[in-house]
Amino acid sequence: MSQRTFRFKLRSSHCPPERGTRDLVVEFLSDSGLWEPQQLSFTMPGFRIYLISLLLCQHVYLVANAHEKGIALQEVQADFNVTTSSEWIIEHVQGDFHIRIECNTNASNEVIAYMQERMKLCPISKNLPESVRKTITVTPLASGTRTSAHA
Repeated sequence: MSQRTFRFKLRSSHCPPERGTRDLVVEFLSDSGLWEPQQLSFTMPGFRIYLISLLLCQHVYLVANAHEKGIALQEVQADFNVTTSSEWIIEHVQGDFHIRIECNTNASNEVIAYMQERMKLCPISKNLPESVRKTITVTPLASGTRTSAHA
């Protein structure tokens, strides 16, 4: 039985003072090996829309929880991979989110771990079957330093 892998990239910026999401770009790695910007439409394959919804739900929860914890986001970059069976049943979701934050923001490992756990509560992620392996990481990037907390 062969598996299928769907790969996405996400980029967004978050400008002061409200730090709302701006310039959100989602790209999909096509069968031709090229990254293609995604614009939701009625002609887009439904399963791809579903996967993009899962990615966007994770992003919304990341941004909301960063705001709740006083983390001043500047930018989010994510690599998001979904592996399915040959019958299109989701087996594994892996999201690696990298956040650039203001240098005067305290993003302790505990706060990052909290944000990662909260991302798993997005409604689309919660509705995945228990058998689906979910790996979500958030890595803060600030002042030239890199720390990582893994879920």
